[in-house]
Amino acid sequence: MTNTKLSTRPKVPENLASIVKPEELVDIVEMSPLTLTDRRIYNLLLANAWNTILERSTHVIDRQELTKYVDSNNQDIADTLQRLMGAIVVVKIRNNKNGKPATRQMSLLGDNEIEERGPITYNFPPALINIVKTTKIFARLHTEVMFALSSKYSLSLYECIQKRKNLSYVTHEIFPIEEFRGLLGVPEGKLSTFGNLNKYAIKPAVKEVSFLSDCTVTAEPIKTGRAVTHIKISWERKEDVGAQIAAVEELERSSVGRKERMAGTAESIANVVSLSQKTNSSVKKLAHRLTSELIEQGRSIALDAGTGWDIYAIQTEFLSYVEKKGPPDNYKGAWLGFVKKKVQNAP
Repeated sequence: MTNTKLSTRPKVPENLASIVKPEELVDIVEMSPLTLTDRRIYNLLLANAWNTILERSTHVIDRQELTKYVDSNNQDIADTLQRLMGAIVVVKIRNNKNGKPATRQMSLLGDNEIEERGPITYNFPPALINIVKTTKIFARLHTEVMFALSSKYSLSLYECIQKRKNLSYVTHEIFPIEEFRGLLGVPEGKLSTFGNLNKYAIKPAVKEVSFLSDCTVTAEPIKTGRAVTHIKISWERKEDVGAQIAAVEELERSSVGRKERMAGTAESIANVVSLSQKTNSSVKKLAHRLTSELIEQGRSIALDAGTGWDIYAIQTEFLSYVEKKGPPDNYKGAWLGFVKKKVQNAP
């Protein structure tokens, strides 16, 4: 591993390290603009409530669980909750009660109460609870990535990719430009030309998501006549283990200097090339065999042990271990055994 400067932001607790989000809440169109902080806090509220969202009408979260991760003061939190409660979004419904596709206008957050020097109590609108009950496709968001992304456009694109990357035989989607503007959350009247939209929203978001996540993303404009009318968004899981490790390490580094590293400085390129050259084909093949199901089994082991460790950091250590020792005969047993041993030896 390379020497890195660690971020000063506290480590995300295990219960908030991974966020499950219904597809309808990923592909939303904001009628009232939300900020990057608004979207981060909303995801944390959703994660905090997720395990009991269908059983409980109200949920409670310590205010510090928000302020220490999103670098906001109490007034910022109150302002965000107010915007989330008042924001109207448009969501696509695959099948409504009549079994037909539809669009629904709804708010994201219900009533909430901020106790002075105490916790935050909140609930979700009935329409949102109904979506959670019936949805069949989810995006799994890694909170460390969410915090590392520097713009709401990057976070919106990341959520969009996380929803789609596990679809069988689907590696791209073509969006009308106006629809894609809505998915990114570009405010009405802003970045009105494609040139500005591409320069200030699409290109930076594609570069940042590709740099920090486990997928490489590309955006290709499509013209009808002389005008750009659609955009093709493609995604591909990072096959190179060196690139996977580099992304995990970047999340552990300070954001200082990230723009330079993302732009492709000699140091960052050298690190990725070095890791890639040391990685043999057997390890690459093994990385693909660690399915999302196996990753989740490993996460359950770590969670049950109460370690609070990020399963993706353990995955990186496992791949490094295999690189040194050679590929095992039973990759499933080797992976789960590695996780068990890791948590058993936890201090």
